[in-house]
Amino acid sequence: MLEHIAHIGPMLVLAGLMAGWTAEAVSRAGGYGLIPDMVLGLIGSVLVGGIASVVSRDAGMLGMFVIGGAGGALAVLGQRSLWRPHAPAK
Repeated sequence: MLEHIAHIGPMLVLAGLMAGWTAEAVSRAGGYGLIPDMVLGLIGSVLVGGIASVVSRDAGMLGMFVIGGAGGALAVLGQRSLWRPHAPAK
């Protein structure tokens, strides 16, 4: 079990951080900033990757990277569609 986590863990972390960074780079408006987007992507990647690893253990490292990236992207997109940042007071 620990060997499986040691193999998929770095892929999920990398995919989540890349999903958050990509979301911030592609659309400058509508988010809370780079660090919150990267944290949100990381959380989504680890959650979806953890669920996928429980369901199927034979996804491989590349498969877990793709699954983690999709989970991170879904988390960022979900945040941007459900919550809007507050406008600064004038």
